[in-house]
This record gives sequence, C-alpha cells and structure tokens, in this order.
Amino acid sequence: MKFGKRLQLQIERTLPEWRDKFLSYKILKRRIKLISAECFTGHTFLLTASRGTARLSVQEMEFIRLLNVELEKFNEFFIDKEEDFVIGLQELKERIENAKRNSGLNGKYSSQNEFNEEMVKIRKDLVTFHGEMVLLKNYSSLNYTGLVKILKKHDKHTGGLLRNPFIRKVLHQPFCSLELLSKLVKECENKLQSMFPSNNLGETVDPVFGEAEIYISTRDGQDDVRMLQGANVESIFRSTVAALQTIHDLRKGSSSYTISGSSCSRVDEEALGAVSEEETRVSC
Repeated sequence: MKFGKRLQLQIERTLPEWRDKFLSYKILKRRIKLISAECFTGHTFLLTASRGTARLSVQEMEFIRLLNVELEKFNEFFIDKEEDFVIGLQELKERIENAKRNSGLNGKYSSQNEFNEEMVKIRKDLVTFHGEMVLLKNYSSLNYTGLVKILKKHDKHTGGLLRNPFIRKVLHQPFCSLELLSKLVKECENKLQSMFPSNNLGETVDPVFGEAEIYISTRDGQDDVRMLQGANVESIFRSTVAALQTIHDLRKGSSSYTISGSSCSRVDEEALGAVSEEETRVSC
C-alpha cells in the first residue's frame, strides 16, 4: 500500500480531534505536479544549501511555504499535547497518593471495596493516558516519515535539491524531539508496574467490570499491543492500535523510519548525506 493511502487510513482511524493535525500529503503532492509542469519550460533555480537561499519559481516558493505551515501545525499540536501530559501525569500521581493516604483507618473510604474501586479508576486512567502518549509519539514519527517521502518525491520530479536541507531543519523542530515524551511514557509505565504489578500488564483483568484491558508497551523501543478476548476497546485504544499497525507496516518497507527515545526518526544516510557548501545550479 502506498504511503498516501496508508496515511489516510490512519487519519480515518485516529481520534476525531486529531484528524486535521496530520500532514496534508495530498495537497503537497498536487503542488509538486504544478512545479514539475514548470520544468518543461526550461526553468532553472539556484539552491544554496549553506546560506539557505534560493532563486525559486512561484510554485516552488508556495510549496516551501506550505511545508513550513505544516511544521507550525505539527509543533503547535505536539507542544500543547506534551504540556497536557506533563500536567495530567502529575494529577494522576497526586490521585494515587491521595488514595493511599485515605486507605487507612482514618481514611475517607468506608470499605476496602470502595478503595479498590478508586484504584481501578486510577489504573484505567493511567492505561488510557499511556495509550494517548504512545499515540502522540507515533503521530510525530508518522508525520516525519511523510515529510521525508514528499520531499523525496519533490526532488525526483523537479530535479531540485530541497530534501536534505529541509530535513535538517525538521530534525530541530519541537515535534521531532521525543526526549521528554519518552520520559513521561516510561514514568507512566513504571507507575503502572509498581502500583499494579503482574506477570504481564497486558493480562490485567478489571476486578469490578470483569473485562480485560489493553496495555501498549514501548519498552526497549519496541511497540507492542496486547488485546485479550472481551476487551472493552475505547476510541483511544482503537486509534493507538491503528497507529502502531501503520508504523509496523512502514518499518517493513523503509530503512528511513524508526522511533527512538530522543528523536522522531533515524534518518537514512541518503536523507542526511553531506550537503554541498557550494551554490548548485539545478536545471529541471
């Protein structure tokens, strides 16, 4: 399946409020066709990698403007979600501490069952919270992969040399920095393991509702989805499962894609190959 179709499928399966935050892949593809049409006129432009300047056509400048708009969209969404996660994890930790303090003889819980019910709620919120963070991690990597592919398509069809310098810029964007997010994911996993220990967190059964839950693991950089029969699959889990399936499929077909702890992707040598410091004239 081509990347564009795979991306569209992922968008359709993700959380509704996330759908307009992904790469506008089709729009960028159409813009490349307009640039490519100019090539037949014998149009030439200059690309200066060292100074980041170029003499470009109107269509080329519009394509670059759209790329920068995409970066702003990714960064704004990613930063907002990351801030929410920092606050949200702290609130969950405080709920756990409050539950512990109120579990004694002088606590507010009238029975052990009432305390257990509160802990079940906290666990479900932790698992859901963890799933959404994994979803954001995959959001970052999927959009990065889309940028790499659209830039590769641009250079192939126009003879331009935009891919390398633009990818270097992308790698310094907030949405491509996963160090804090990975730390939050790990902290959430550790909290789940310490509060609700079991041989396999993915096989935890809800003592109140009698339903198995999904646990999405990112330990050792490997995403793993475990879903038991009869699981109560909410939208966050469906979206995350769909995202991880997309990531898995992309990994099988590309050496330029992976998820690491501190960056949205490991870039193939071609994408980050040495960029000439000299001004290069490109003829379409």
